[in-house]
Amino acid sequence: MRTPAFRLRRVLFALALLLAPAALIAQKPQLTDSATLRESAVKRQRQGAGLRVGSWQTTGLTEVSGASYSTLPALEGYWQKGLDQHVAIETSGGFWGRTQRDAGGRVSSFAVPMLTSIKLYPATTVRDQMEPFISAGGGFTIGVDDETGSTGGLLGGGGGSGTALIIGLGLKGGAGIEYHAGRAFGLQAGVNYQWIHFLNPVGGNSDYKGPVIYGGLTYRFQY
Repeated sequence: MRTPAFRLRRVLFALALLLAPAALIAQKPQLTDSATLRESAVKRQRQGAGLRVGSWQTTGLTEVSGASYSTLPALEGYWQKGLDQHVAIETSGGFWGRTQRDAGGRVSSFAVPMLTSIKLYPATTVRDQMEPFISAGGGFTIGVDDETGSTGGLLGGGGGSGTALIIGLGLKGGAGIEYHAGRAFGLQAGVNYQWIHFLNPVGGNSDYKGPVIYGGLTYRFQY
C-alpha cells in the first residue's frame, strides 16, 4: 500500500519534470539581456568628442603674380558614436580659410566641411591606453567667398565686393593614434588626405586637396 508520503514524492517529482523546461526557457532572456548590456556598455565607452587643429597642405591652387597669400589653421570638432569595440561613426565640422591680396583688394575664402566617417580601431579595445586607428568618409561642404575692393586681378572678370556661398562635396581618409591619459581625456594625432570639390569656384579654385597634419584633444563621455 502506498503511503501519503510516497504519493507526495511522486507529485513533487512530476512537478519538477514539468517546471524544468520552463526554468531553462526563463533563463534564455537573461543571457540575451546580459549580452545586450555588454554590447551597450562597449558602445557607450566608444562615444566621445574632440577638437583637432592642423595644417592643410593644399596643392595646385591658383596664384597670381604680385599677390600675397596666407592661410588659417584647419580646425575641426567632432562627435563620435560607438558601434562596437572596434568601430565608431564620427561626425565632424571643420573650418579653414585662405586670403589673397593685391593692390586692388582682397579675397578671403573659407571652407566649412561637414563630414561623416567610419573609424576603425583594428587592433585595440576601449581598455587599451594607446589606440591606432584608420578612418574614411565624406559629406557636404560650404564655401564662402568674401571680396573687398576691385579683385579682377585675383579672380578674373570685373571684380567687385560682396559675399557668396557655394556648395561642395568633400572626402577624406587617413590614419592616426589616440592616447588616453585617463578615463575621460586624451590626445590625438594623425594625418588625413582631404579633397573638396565646389560646384562653382571658391577663391578662383573649384578643387582643394592635400594632406592635413593635425593634433588635438579627445573626450570620452562618462556615464
